[in-house]
Amino acid sequence: MTDKELTSVQRYVLLTLMINAEPLPNTAVSNSLKKPKRDELVNWGYLEAGGRPMILELTQKGHDRAVTELDGDQPPGSGTVGLALYAALGFVRNLIERTGTKPEDLFRFRLAGAPVAAALDSGLEERVRKAYSSLTARPGDYLMLEDLRAALPDVNRAELDDALIELNRARDVNLVPESNQKVLTGGQRAAAVSIGNQAKHLIAISV
Repeated sequence: MTDKELTSVQRYVLLTLMINAEPLPNTAVSNSLKKPKRDELVNWGYLEAGGRPMILELTQKGHDRAVTELDGDQPPGSGTVGLALYAALGFVRNLIERTGTKPEDLFRFRLAGAPVAAALDSGLEERVRKAYSSLTARPGDYLMLEDLRAALPDVNRAELDDALIELNRARDVNLVPESNQKVLTGGQRAAAVSIGNQAKHLIAISV
């Protein structure tokens, strides 16, 4: 099999990860993705997979492959679900073409992004952003929340958790779980913030 012969399930997995724009547990992506097919995606460089529970993360190559599905044809045998999915993908393709929006920007867009500044104390938001900037080499680098918390020792846990949850709704902020859970230290696990019933260990701010 070549990478041009992805199964329907493999295509759906890449699309799900692209649309969610963050690593996801294997079970949250698809219970139908069996190990041999998952290993193919990893071997082709489309996915990174690891940890317990297993976390799947889309690579840049995988993202680019998922984007091609916007122009793809409905997989044979995918039935009504496939018909609906590829009709929706056609709509997304037209939206991208008409607005000039990049796929990676579109799928990171959060509808609740606008109210963040009002809902979050602007002083704390600024401190979080400054702390992140001081601890990373460039915008968009991932930083462990353990390190961010250490840089803000006077901010109590609950207050910073609330701030991170609000900031995660901003378009330029992304909180994700560590894809390889085995490498996490006890401190890194304890510093995670829970969003959507998932522990997030890392933060990236792109601006």
